[in-house]
Amino acid sequence: MPIDTLRGSAPSMEVLIENLPGNVYRRVRSPEGKYSFEFLSSGLFRNFDIDNERLLRATEVTFDWIHPDDRERFVADLEVSAATMGLLDHRVRVVGMDGRVHWARGIARPSRRPDGSVVWDGIVIDVTREVEAEAELRIAKGEAERAHTLLARSVGAIGARLRGPVMRLAELSEALATGDAPDGDVVEEMRREIAVLSAMLSSGADADPARGGAAPPAKLTPRQSEILAMLRRGQSNKAIALALGISPGTVKLHVSAILKALDTPSRRSLRAVPRA
Repeated sequence: MPIDTLRGSAPSMEVLIENLPGNVYRRVRSPEGKYSFEFLSSGLFRNFDIDNERLLRATEVTFDWIHPDDRERFVADLEVSAATMGLLDHRVRVVGMDGRVHWARGIARPSRRPDGSVVWDGIVIDVTREVEAEAELRIAKGEAERAHTLLARSVGAIGARLRGPVMRLAELSEALATGDAPDGDVVEEMRREIAVLSAMLSSGADADPARGGAAPPAKLTPRQSEILAMLRRGQSNKAIALALGISPGTVKLHVSAILKALDTPSRRSLRAVPRA
């Protein structure tokens, strides 16, 4: 369809906007620095459970649906875009009327009106899944790095422990070959050293020499430790998400990592795990 025809077809344009996988908006900053909306598609309510009508009626909005920890940065991004007329592209957490937290990405291009007002025509899309996937990747990467570090440390420590018995066996083998010591004494000592080696090899895979053979303690990130404490208090994923300003999906990822790190079958059994 030619663009001129599309512009002249209000019903078709309305359907097009409402079917977009996001929210289309027009935000205005007055010369006095007050913000308001001139247009909001229904996607804001559909995707984030935010009251569109309330925002459109307001003569000034305070961005109370933006998570408190992101609100100052959000407004700062708007002010920079208004001053420079630069493209606005930011990612923040939004809190719906039901209390759920979503991650949203907003992209808008500003323009300046003759009276000095700045207008942003843009779109907001829900990127919660992408953010949770990034969090899952970071958790998996952290676990892989910790496993690699533990393996390298264990291999090095086991090698150091084996060096003494191996060298002693080499000395005994040389003594046996040259006849520098009675064969019976050498063979008996070789048997003892072999027994020592066998014991080391059978226990070394599960031991941490730095702790006298005990299993290494589980290592949690600061965020995981924080969530673990809340789980021990019996808090739900939703309650934890609201308290920490993250999505329930992200909490679920952290809980899975905690259970794996502590070798615990369920969150209920976390209370029985000794505290660090």
